[in-house]
Amino acid sequence: MLFFYPIFLKKYYPIFALALLLFLSACNGSKKYFKAAEKLEKQGLVNEAAEYYLESLQRKPTNVDARVKLKSVGQKYASNLASDFFRNFNTQQVESSLESFEKLKDFSGKTAALNVVMDYPKSYEEDYQKMVESYCSKNYNQAYNMVNQKKYSDAITYINNVKKYNPNYKTTQQLETTSYCEPLYQSAILSLETKNYANALVTLSKIKSRTENYKDYKELYDLSAAQQSKSFILLQPKDAGFAAEKEIEDYLFNSFNQVATQKFNNIKIINNTPFQEGAGADILSGSNNVDLIQAIRKATGADYFYTYDVSNRKELNTGPTKNPYTAYNEVKTRINDTLIKTEYKPVNYNLVKGSRTFTYDYKYKIINAFSNQIVSTQSQNMSSQDAMEYNEFAKTFNCNMNSLFPYNPQQTAAAAQYNPKNWRGMFTAKNTLKSFEDLKNETNNKTVNFFTNSVLNNIK
Repeated sequence: MLFFYPIFLKKYYPIFALALLLFLSACNGSKKYFKAAEKLEKQGLVNEAAEYYLESLQRKPTNVDARVKLKSVGQKYASNLASDFFRNFNTQQVESSLESFEKLKDFSGKTAALNVVMDYPKSYEEDYQKMVESYCSKNYNQAYNMVNQKKYSDAITYINNVKKYNPNYKTTQQLETTSYCEPLYQSAILSLETKNYANALVTLSKIKSRTENYKDYKELYDLSAAQQSKSFILLQPKDAGFAAEKEIEDYLFNSFNQVATQKFNNIKIINNTPFQEGAGADILSGSNNVDLIQAIRKATGADYFYTYDVSNRKELNTGPTKNPYTAYNEVKTRINDTLIKTEYKPVNYNLVKGSRTFTYDYKYKIINAFSNQIVSTQSQNMSSQDAMEYNEFAKTFNCNMNSLFPYNPQQTAAAAQYNPKNWRGMFTAKNTLKSFEDLKNETNNKTVNFFTNSVLNNIK
């Protein structure tokens, strides 16, 4: 039998209860939990039975038997918990008394939500608050001492105990901030003393995530960030005499500068130097210019040089092409009161296709100003395309589109027929292409994003 529970196994009731719970988790019925509760009650397991009667009533609040049993057995359980609290309170077993009362409050709160009230001495509420105060005071003092002894990880344990009952107890929040931030702060100081700015910045960022007001962390953070920042000069391409490509290069130069100024946090762009324009990029080629490069680096403070150029600009039109096809219009003619004749009359239409593409090649180099070595170089085709594909009638044609088919249903095998919805939609599909100016703007935006990624990934 499913709920057979021998007397000699009574000491193993936690295992039994767990197995029973696992079985019942697959069942939604209030009745199943009620029967399980009865079995537990017969074995004298009042506390466990009360929990099952509660579950039974929660699953079906109209279960009268579960309500009656919960009131009687649940009251016994509540009284047991109240007795545990009273005993632990009077013997100053603080944690045990808190645990007992919390179980009592939790259980009675759930039953009250079902209009089943558990009775216990209300004076216990005051006693519970006294225990909470005693518990918080004890753990707060322990935390305070641990902080003074710089045992911050130990302090956190006691702080969490206080926060469980009263997060605003005395200066608990301040102790928690100190316990969390002080070890990080001291670690950052050591990193700064050894000029390990990268590690200091990571550590100080953890403090920043917790508070903006810990000691002089902000000044240390700004110092570390400044030491971590890199700078570069963006060099304009040499004028090759192609006006269309020069226009794009100038646009990109302004856009690159704007992006670098507004979006880069630890990377600084150096503007307004005499080396940026025209033939400035040529100084980076050849081994004879090493001294000049170093002079520029010292004069500007640049860590890197970024050069680029645009070539092979093209505007491509494909189509439009028109391919003739035949559709079939369903026409129904009434012959008499009971007979309707259905015909499929041919209708000529064209499938129109076309596309437009704007494209150019973008090449960049990132050069280390200290070593004159190429850090990264890449050539990438940048392009944007727009395409159209639609159906148009060869002649003006007005009809119900739902009566139009791409095949003759009377002459086409059923297996070869398909839903013409998408095909019909082609008659109202997009039939114009974006302008080359719009495509050029899209392509330039892609290039700006490409520039952004190339800088963030290679200037470190």
